[in-house]
Amino acid sequence: MSLPPKYTHILYATDIGRYTRPVFRNAVALAIATGARITMLHVVEPLGNTGRAVIGAYLPDVDVHTIERDALKEILATMHKRLTKFCAEEMSANQQNESEIVEALEVATGLPSEEIIRTAENRHVDLIVMGTCTHSLMGRASVGSTARKVIQHSHIPVLIVPNLVH
Repeated sequence: MSLPPKYTHILYATDIGRYTRPVFRNAVALAIATGARITMLHVVEPLGNTGRAVIGAYLPDVDVHTIERDALKEILATMHKRLTKFCAEEMSANQQNESEIVEALEVATGLPSEEIIRTAENRHVDLIVMGTCTHSLMGRASVGSTARKVIQHSHIPVLIVPNLVH
């Protein structure tokens, strides 16, 4: 009989969507059971070429890259505050000491699947925990694109906590 894996560091990747709490609770339960620490990550996608073109069309006299950079700074700060508040609420509601379980809160910018894998590798995590909305298409469940890409490209085990949407 083999022993279960020993996790010491879990990356919890979140979109701070409506299914965030059940997924986080799974990550916390696993961390408590194994003595692991959690790094929470939220990734903000960049504006992209279409967004830059729209801004350029409506505001031709402004530097689009300056607007994007300044807005991104504000968005990242706001998301970090939301992540901090969410974590404090969840830990308090479950009577857990946040500092004993949560090692870090990170907000990054980039393509979500790439940033999740990069952060997991840089932080030397043992497990990635993330949620996904699965959609029932013709009787078969389809996993979301970010989760699918992380599963396909990560060398680190991934735990997906599904939420079935019909």
